[in-house]
Amino acid sequence: MPQKSYFEWFDLPETLRLDVRELQKRFYALSRAVHPDFHQTASEAQKTLSLEASAELNQAFLTLKDREKRLQYVITRYLGEPSEAEKKQTPPELLMRLMEIREQLEQFKHERSETLKTALQHEQSQLEAERDALDQQIEALMQAFDEATTPEAKRSALMEIRKLMLKKNYLHSLIRTIQNELNPEAL
Repeated sequence: MPQKSYFEWFDLPETLRLDVRELQKRFYALSRAVHPDFHQTASEAQKTLSLEASAELNQAFLTLKDREKRLQYVITRYLGEPSEAEKKQTPPELLMRLMEIREQLEQFKHERSETLKTALQHEQSQLEAERDALDQQIEALMQAFDEATTPEAKRSALMEIRKLMLKKNYLHSLIRTIQNELNPEAL
C-alpha cells in the first residue's frame, strides 16, 4: 500500500503556497485523534500504530509548515532527489565572482583593512539582494505550479524552482562564508 502524501494526511490539495493557519488547525485536530496518549488502553499493536501515525503526522506537519521544506518535499515527489553533482555544481554565472570573492577573503585574512572589509560587505549586500530576487522568482513559479492544470506544467515549474533553489542555496552559503570571515567572533 503506497504511503500517504503529507498533503493527504491533512486532506489538503497539493499546493506550494499553503495556508499555514489552516494546516495548523488540521494538525491539532488530527493530533488528538492519533496521539499515543489517547490510546493508552488500546492493544499493543494499536499503540504501535498510533505511535507510528503520530510520528508521521508530526513529520508531515513540520515539512509542510516550512516553505523551503515544503518546496523540497514536492520537488522530490515529482523529480526525485537531485544528484550530488547538481547539489555541488557552481552556477556558471557565479564562477568568476566566486573566485574574486575568495581572493578578497584570502586577502582579508592576511590584511584586515577597512577597504577590504567594505568591499566584502558590499559583495555580501549584492549577494543578499540576488538571493531575495531569486525568492521572488521562486514565488512566481510556486503560483504557476499551483495554477497548473497538467502534470507537465507542474514538472516544468518544479524544474525551474529546483534550479533557482540550488542557486539560492549557493548564494546563501557564500553569504555565510563572508559573514563568518567578517565576524569570526559571531561563530
